[in-house]
Amino acid sequence: MTELRYGGLLASICGELRLKEYIFKCPACGSVDCRDLPVPHASRSMVSDGKVISNPLRRGSCNDCGHGFHAQNFSEEQIKEIYSADYSIGLRDAVAEAARSAEYGRQIEAFLTHHLGKGGNFSKIIEFGCGSGTLLNDLTNRLGAQVATGVEPSSRVAAYARSIAGGRISIHEGFAEQFEESAHSYNLCLSVNVIEHTRNPHGFLQACRRVIDNTGNIIVVCPDGEIAGSELLFYDHLSNFTSASLAMIVAGVNLRMIANSPLTGGLQGFRIHLLRSGGGALDNQSRAFGFLSQQRAEYVNTWSRMQDAADRVLKGWKYGIFGTGEYSDLLHAYSPSVIENAEFFVRDQPVETNFYSKPVISTKDFLSFPKMPLIAAVHERSWPLVRDRFRSEDVPIFHSLEIARQDAMP
Repeated sequence: MTELRYGGLLASICGELRLKEYIFKCPACGSVDCRDLPVPHASRSMVSDGKVISNPLRRGSCNDCGHGFHAQNFSEEQIKEIYSADYSIGLRDAVAEAARSAEYGRQIEAFLTHHLGKGGNFSKIIEFGCGSGTLLNDLTNRLGAQVATGVEPSSRVAAYARSIAGGRISIHEGFAEQFEESAHSYNLCLSVNVIEHTRNPHGFLQACRRVIDNTGNIIVVCPDGEIAGSELLFYDHLSNFTSASLAMIVAGVNLRMIANSPLTGGLQGFRIHLLRSGGGALDNQSRAFGFLSQQRAEYVNTWSRMQDAADRVLKGWKYGIFGTGEYSDLLHAYSPSVIENAEFFVRDQPVETNFYSKPVISTKDFLSFPKMPLIAAVHERSWPLVRDRFRSEDVPIFHSLEIARQDAMP
């Protein structure tokens, strides 16, 4: 193994990766003042749909603009491999996907109304990375669009989106950068949790600009990179954007950021941005994001310790896991023994009978059993409500991060 250090960014050349290009400086601002983050697992990582791959996840964090990024460059072929036919995000739980899409639709509509007024023209809309198509259906109805187009790279997900598309909606399989359709000039282009997956954010935003008319608007929703959280653990999140780093990238493709705002409620941890054509003056005031690099390092380091801590702390325990969503997938990827040694999974309304070869039972049934400890596999924002709910029933419950931190374990 050979180690290379570029401007504080440590990258290790591993034979199985076969990646020859390394990022020398921040892709957003060009700074070389970057920090390498801990590796959450030495030999595996996770893609957004829960699939585990046999590559370690290596990230850097810019101390100047706060941009987060992969230590290695990805080829176009590697991106296509990630989003191949078996990529299935959004297809696991149709009910949860519909509820999530409805909340995104509500908050996007409110954001547009706040900044553009009630008279905004959204007769022709396009969504890049439309996924299951559930949000596109919702927004087509909310905004009164007469023409709606969805573009989705995964053939499996695109086929599902096509199967539920309303009469005004057409679904195209492919990447935004490759989309070519001259029949429509759209007045709204949106992408929700897509730009962080792109190999080239500049090229992606150029594709967004290309499809809108002169008065068109672009909506970009992505994880809020100023919060150190679980988005750092997804192998296919190639970028972590702060408002400062995204503004620099936006300006680089002759777009300007009109407004941005954090989403709220169940969508806390994501941020929405409104862009339009035309360059604008950037705030060049120096910003210090060393604190964010430190927070990111501490968060990822907690996950890197979880496997060993779980083997030690949970030895001899009989326990269940509450939740069968994203956090359970992350545990399966980065601390697999937590999943392997669990007795069962618990969720309020099960949609599956087995998950990772373990039975799934309802919360109601679990509460009728003799009391058994639970490990909560839920997002940190949901943890206080879940904790208080089960502890009111005298159920000992601990968040999965507490296993590694060992600050609340008996």
